[in-house]
Amino acid sequence: MTRLRVLSFNIQRGLASAGGATDERTLADAFAGVSADVVALQEVDRDQPRSRHLDQAHVIADALGLAHVRFAAVLGGDVRLGKHATTRLGDHPGAGYGLAILSRYPITAWFARPLPRVRIPLPGWKASAPFTWRDEPRGALAAVLATPDGPLGFCSTHLSQAGPMAALQLPRLLRSVETLPGARIVCGDLNLNHATVARLARRYGTARADTFPADHPRRQIDHALVRGARIVSTSATRLPVSDHRALEVTIDLA
Repeated sequence: MTRLRVLSFNIQRGLASAGGATDERTLADAFAGVSADVVALQEVDRDQPRSRHLDQAHVIADALGLAHVRFAAVLGGDVRLGKHATTRLGDHPGAGYGLAILSRYPITAWFARPLPRVRIPLPGWKASAPFTWRDEPRGALAAVLATPDGPLGFCSTHLSQAGPMAALQLPRLLRSVETLPGARIVCGDLNLNHATVARLARRYGTARADTFPADHPRRQIDHALVRGARIVSTSATRLPVSDHRALEVTIDLA
């Protein structure tokens, strides 16, 4: 039986907790003391001017000693250009922003798929003033890992900030994940609370820990869903980057 250390973390494009972009060394040092076998990252920048052109997935993988990396952009090009950024899901050349999987174990296959999203401006309310916001493109990155106990299906995703849309996306995503071999682990910023996730993912075990906001977490929006394996322990760790806490889950693969 393999004991797997899983980390799921919305890194908020590597922003320091105190504010501002991080350089390569600062980003790597933020993971000092963290130990993981498989990592799901969200809001990852690659070659973006706003984050000093870092390949953040590889910087973090090197810091954690993980040799196998896959990245899928939900936005391509310079994201500062807003509507002009290319919306392509996948590991295309050049600048991107999206999802990553880091693994100690070889990745024998990987897949990326878009998820439905709200395509019209949505109303919001902040600082006693109304505003509108747009839901960014959403997707999922999944991989098959060659663990000592056989193949493992692993997924990193970031669902819509609009709750009803996120609640629609999650069951669709889980139906896709069912096609992966072996035990299955789905991680990411689901933008849904624990009770809703447990209801929508009844066939999965759920890791429980409040993750947001990072300084004084009051709710859980970052999750790890497990099927075909056993959750041993869960914690939410404050790291020097992001406005989320990192969700750390220990899992026994049967």
